[in-house]
Amino acid sequence: MLFPSVALVIIMATGLMAPFSSSKKSKNSPDTNKDSPNKKESPKKKDLTKIRFTEDSLKQKRKPAYYLKIIKLRPDFELIFIEHWMAGTDGYGQKLYDHIRDHDGFRDEGVLVVAHRRISQENNGVLCNARDTYPRRVIVRLVNHISTHESRLAILQKFRAFLMLPENNKFGYDYVVNDASDLTPANPEDPLEPLDHYLQDDMIVNMIVNVYENTDQTWYSNNTENATDFFTGPTFPQYAIDQLGYPADEIPGQNGIAPGFNMPDEERG
Repeated sequence: MLFPSVALVIIMATGLMAPFSSSKKSKNSPDTNKDSPNKKESPKKKDLTKIRFTEDSLKQKRKPAYYLKIIKLRPDFELIFIEHWMAGTDGYGQKLYDHIRDHDGFRDEGVLVVAHRRISQENNGVLCNARDTYPRRVIVRLVNHISTHESRLAILQKFRAFLMLPENNKFGYDYVVNDASDLTPANPEDPLEPLDHYLQDDMIVNMIVNVYENTDQTWYSNNTENATDFFTGPTFPQYAIDQLGYPADEIPGQNGIAPGFNMPDEERG
């Protein structure tokens, strides 16, 4: 027989615990049954004793790769540029561009200038860009010797070595040079492109004025054999007409070539 006070305590305790001992699930509670069709298995984990985070593993990140390209143009110029699939400026070559512009870098290799790269020969105002108004740049190299596939890759390797220096490669970019880096036609029968397929008209005129000797005649009159290596015609840009004496009008039946002008045989190199 229970005394009244003990019975009262048992009754009170049973009443207080009842709500917490209920086995009924809430309608909104998640189903934790492992056999549930909605249950996804966690990926298999390593043994905890074998998991280690080292300093090297914490530094492993995806490193962008940038591709150096070169193409031989007429008459004695090569153009070098850097490509990447991401949109934006080509700032990943900035150290090289600054070295050329501010310190005459690679001058002994024939490097002349860094210019904006043109994307449309039909529209002189259009520059090669990936997004909006971000222009791409190109390095202009003058070659007084024979330009070969091997020599073109050699200058790219020198640029790559410069860009890979720790002081020039803060973020650990990779710069790639391989056989595909040379965009020059492999078939000697394929003609090389003139400069205005890649450079703006005013830059070409600037290069002609600075690279070639002055004469008493206009530059065009003294160099008609090479005139269309720079500008394709059939009509020439006004800047070339004013500064260099190119013909002002299209020459009927001549495809923009001056009367009496005979196209020389294409010489590769």
